[in-house]
Amino acid sequence: MANNAVIAPEDILTTSEVCSLLGVTRQTLYLWMQNGKISPWKKTGEGSTWLFLRKDAQRATGMRYKHGALGARPKMPAGT
Repeated sequence: MANNAVIAPEDILTTSEVCSLLGVTRQTLYLWMQNGKISPWKKTGEGSTWLFLRKDAQRATGMRYKHGALGARPKMPAGT
C-alpha cells in the first residue's frame, strides 16, 4: 500500500539546512549519504539539489557523538 502522507513544507530541508542542523560539513553529509547513515528524500533538477525530511535529519542528530557511530574516533590505548 502506498504512503499518501502529506509532507508540510517546513519538514523539507535543503542540504545546507541539514548540515546546520547536524553541525557537519557538506563533505561529511555526502559521506554519510554514501554510507547509508542518512538518506535524502528527493533529488531535484539535474541532480544538483538534495532534499531531506526533517524527521530523517533529526534521527541522525547526535549520531556522531555515540561510540562507534558516525564520525566517532576510535579510542587510543593509554600511553600512546
